[in-house]
Amino acid sequence: MNRRSVIKWLHWLAAGLMLYFFLVEPDEVRGNPGLGLTTHSGVGVLLALVAAIWLGMFLFKGLAGRAGPKLPGWGKRFHALSHKVLQIGLPVTVATGAFAGLAAPFAIRAFDLVQINPAWGSKGIHEFAEEVHEIAFDAMMIAIAAHVAFHLWRHFVLKDNALRIMTPRILHKYL
Repeated sequence: MNRRSVIKWLHWLAAGLMLYFFLVEPDEVRGNPGLGLTTHSGVGVLLALVAAIWLGMFLFKGLAGRAGPKLPGWGKRFHALSHKVLQIGLPVTVATGAFAGLAAPFAIRAFDLVQINPAWGSKGIHEFAEEVHEIAFDAMMIAIAAHVAFHLWRHFVLKDNALRIMTPRILHKYL
């Protein structure tokens, strides 16, 4: 598997994990709010792994793709900026979540298997860290929405196969 293929799979794995965070709030799991937190932290650990691999690849070799020739000048600038924002924004969002977890005054177990914090934080710092994490997550979701809209515009208006370029080959038949 080459670098571009790995990046495509990391891209879609990160998208699925972020979709999970968008759809499921830890405190919204009825009947067992602890289950929501343990799942949230477990998926967060998975996203941290994906973000670390992806960020390492970005820092080592830079962006995998260039702006297409059909893009106007503003589109080429937006392409580079939006991808850099996502490359840096994802690890920042993960880091703010990790800090919120580490600052918790109670134990958090990822997937109810592995304790991921020392459980000796303070309630005030934990609540502040949660707010910072929610702001970072909301900013990331706005960046993701702009990214999705841009690539859909490219694919359907410019007809430059933007979606085929960023999906694994096995899924090309659906585009």
